[in-house]
Amino acid sequence: MRRGTASLASSSAVTLVGLAVAVIGVATTLPMPLFPLYAARDGQGAGGLALAFVCYAATLILTAPLLGGLSERIGRKPCVLAAMAFAGLATLALTIAPGLAALALARVFQGLAIGLVAGAATAWATELAGGAEGAARRAAAVVATGTAGSFAAGGLLTLGALAWLGEVEPPVTYLLHLVAVAVLIALVGWRVPETRRTGGGTAAPWLRVPGFPPGTLPTTLAILPAWGVTGTTLSSVPIALAERGMPRLGPLAVCVMIAVGVTAQQALGRVPPRRSVLAGLGVLVAGTGLVVIGTLSGALVPLLLGGAVVGSAAYGFLYLGGLAAVAQVAPAAERANAAAGYFLVAHIGFGLPPLLTGLAVERFGAAPALGALWLGVTAMAAALAWAMRRAAIPGAAGES
Repeated sequence: MRRGTASLASSSAVTLVGLAVAVIGVATTLPMPLFPLYAARDGQGAGGLALAFVCYAATLILTAPLLGGLSERIGRKPCVLAAMAFAGLATLALTIAPGLAALALARVFQGLAIGLVAGAATAWATELAGGAEGAARRAAAVVATGTAGSFAAGGLLTLGALAWLGEVEPPVTYLLHLVAVAVLIALVGWRVPETRRTGGGTAAPWLRVPGFPPGTLPTTLAILPAWGVTGTTLSSVPIALAERGMPRLGPLAVCVMIAVGVTAQQALGRVPPRRSVLAGLGVLVAGTGLVVIGTLSGALVPLLLGGAVVGSAAYGFLYLGGLAAVAQVAPAAERANAAAGYFLVAHIGFGLPPLLTGLAVERFGAAPALGALWLGVTAMAAALAWAMRRAAIPGAAGES
């Protein structure tokens, strides 16, 4: 009986950690359907929105060396609680003063939240599960579902609220999110025990320096155009469609992109890394072309289909393949630094191409800017595929 009670307590604690991750992830996409409105209200276009949007990636890039290993020094619980608080502050800023300035501040808070929870949540859930392999795998799955599912759900929830209740500001989803954050901070702080004992012994290093294992540069660089296209789909595409009188079509395409990407992650987990990246590069080029065609023509089918194809490439083929290639090659002692290097490149892609594309949309118009994006993605995909076929990745023998 006592063992069953302990198991139940462990399961409840892991579930609470998964819900904490979900409420943090929801914050990042909850305001997405209102991005064009915030830009228009402040008299800005795609460039202004891209500048506010890029604050998220910039925050993650600048703070990742410190935040990635912080839970090893101060504990898992403080990091997760602080991450939820930052997620709540992001939503509160947009509730009080909706606009681009608040969006930029919210994106900084969201970046801090994701940076804090990324290194702490999976480790905490695994430790709470008790260390058994099956329990640890289930704990990791709970956190992964909370992460990916929440990214897809945030925008859909606000889209649904706007369709149901009309153009009410703030959307009811903002208020519900603030309540959920407050409740979960209380529950996690009260019910979930700390598992990382700090003090004594050898302290973990304060900084986690990004590393790039030999032979993985092409598979790592492949995530740059992939997340560049997803970032552009989040920022410049909705603005271009809003200017054509379709303000909700862009956010809908983004939600489809994320949802399909999450599904692709589950389906492609066993594909060999190098093969996954090579296939993903071709899929990305095709999906980007469809997104561009759908955006410029205002046609629903190619836009949603393109979003789905880009999502499968960015979050499935390329993300999983590139990260697995890094983990496969890096020695155990350097694996965390190698993962940090991979995510550094990913977030550069999530910030720089969307910013450049947004500025180009304002300066030259949507057609030249998005056309240049597709040509750039195509050229980089071809170059990376050529480099991968010429250089074998250490430890990847047998892949084709």
